[in-house]
Amino acid sequence: MNIRLLIILFLLSGCFGSKDNSEPPAPLVKFTPTLTLKTLWTANIGDITNHTKLIPTAHDGKLFTASTDGLIQALNLTNGKPIWKLELDIPISGGPGVGEGLIIVGSQKGQVIALSEEDGVEQWRSQVSTEILATPRINRGIVIIRTGDGKLFGLDSQTGNHLWIYERTRTSLLSLRGASTPILVQDLIIAGFDNGKMAVLELKTGKVLWETAIAVPHGRTELERMVDIDADPILQGEIVYVTSYQGQTVAIDLIKGGLLWQKSISSYAGLGVDSDYLYITNSDSHVHALERYSGDNFWQQDKLQARGVTAPVSIGDYVVVGDMEGYLHWMSKKDGSFVVRHRLGKAPITLPALVIDNILIAYNSNGKIMAFRY
Repeated sequence: MNIRLLIILFLLSGCFGSKDNSEPPAPLVKFTPTLTLKTLWTANIGDITNHTKLIPTAHDGKLFTASTDGLIQALNLTNGKPIWKLELDIPISGGPGVGEGLIIVGSQKGQVIALSEEDGVEQWRSQVSTEILATPRINRGIVIIRTGDGKLFGLDSQTGNHLWIYERTRTSLLSLRGASTPILVQDLIIAGFDNGKMAVLELKTGKVLWETAIAVPHGRTELERMVDIDADPILQGEIVYVTSYQGQTVAIDLIKGGLLWQKSISSYAGLGVDSDYLYITNSDSHVHALERYSGDNFWQQDKLQARGVTAPVSIGDYVVVGDMEGYLHWMSKKDGSFVVRHRLGKAPITLPALVIDNILIAYNSNGKIMAFRY
C-alpha cells in the first residue's frame, strides 16, 4: 500500500475512530397528510449492503433485482411475484443492467456475469480490474462496465471479450466508495469520474470526444481535494445534468459540450428531473428544486438535515426521497412541503425509488420492496 495512503488512513482513524462525531438526524416534523398511498404489493429481494448501487431495473413487464449475497430475481411488475430466481456463487456489488436479452451484474472482485433475461441461465463471465460499484449498461452489442479504480471497460455483449479500456488519472488518493453509472445514448457514453471531470466517449472505441471539469480540487489535504462524481448523471433532451461532491451542479449541452449553467450545490446522493425542474439532494440532505433551463432556485426543503436522504424521484405532482431511518418523504412539487410520510421498516433506504407508469417502487437495505400508487 502507498505509504502516503497509510499515513492518511492513520490520521483518519485518529480523527474519527475514538467516537462518533456524526451529526444526529433532524427530528421528523409534524404535518397533516394530504395524500393517501395504496400498497400494491410487497416482496423481498435480499439484503442490499450500504454503499452498493444495486438498483432494481424494470423491463418488459418485469422487475430485475440483485442482492449483495448473489440472489438475482425477475419479479412480475403487476403483483411482485417471482418469475425466476438464481443464486450466484459470488457477492454482487453492481447491477442489474438490462438490455439485448441479457441481465448483467458485477461482483466485488471484478467479475462480470451475463444472464438470460428470459430464465436467468448464465451466458458468460468476464474479469475486469476491480470491484464494480455502478450499474452495467448495454447498447449496440457493447457492455459498459465502470470499476471502482476509475476505469471504463467495453465488453462484447455476446462473449464478454474485452474490446477496449479507458482510464482517468485521479487527483486525490481518497475517494468516496461509489461510482457514477454512465449514460449510453446512440453511439455515445456519458461518464463522470473521481477527478471531478465528465467525459463523452465513443461507444465502439472508448475514444474521448470531449470532457469538461465539473469540480476542481482545492485544498492541501486529501479530504479537501475529493471532488468525486458519484451521483449518476441525468440526460433530459439534449441537456446533461451532473453533480459532484465538494463541487458544482451543472447543466451541459450534450451536442456542443458547452456549459449552460452551474450552481454551488455539492451532492453525492444524486439528482432527479422532470420536464420543468431539476431536483437535488445536497450533502446536508436538503432537497433543492431548480428551474431546469436556468438553474434558478425554485424551493428548498431543509427539514431533512443529516437524515442520509437519497436522490429525489419525480412522480406526478410530487417528489419522493428515502432516508436512513426507513422513511419515504413525499413532497409537493409546488413548494417542497410534506404531503405524506411512509415507513418501509427500520432498515435504511439508501437507494432512490423507481417510478414506472405512475407507480413508485421503494426498497430498503434489508431487501423489503414495496410498490405504491397514490
